[in-house]
Amino acid sequence: MRRGMALVSLAPLALALLGNGAGCARKAKAVICTVTYGGEARRLEFPATTDPYGVKALDVAGRFRFKATYIREPRSAASINVYAYQQVDGASVLLQEGKYAPPFLPRAGARYGFTGRQLVYSATERELEYWCELSP
Repeated sequence: MRRGMALVSLAPLALALLGNGAGCARKAKAVICTVTYGGEARRLEFPATTDPYGVKALDVAGRFRFKATYIREPRSAASINVYAYQQVDGASVLLQEGKYAPPFLPRAGARYGFTGRQLVYSATERELEYWCELSP
């Protein structure tokens, strides 16, 4: 009788631990964006955040700035926003903003993540190419 009681007592704990582990394993920890300018490709990583306004845009060759905000929780507010800016006289000018809602999945057979291949042009005719995917 004691043996059965011990198993019953541990069952809720085991279920809670397994449930939490499985849930976390399925959620990507970051957004990875491949950004190309002037023939040079860079992979930029943006971890999930609860403070999207605190995410800093990263410099791309002194010509552009780029950032992605990834909100995982709460599930009802889950989103990924992607921003491309042109740098002009020390200021950042927004060129493109993309907003994505779950599920963040590429189209069947897509090569360029959930954003698809994006080409952004500055006022001075410079081209920034990017695409984003969730980290494995």
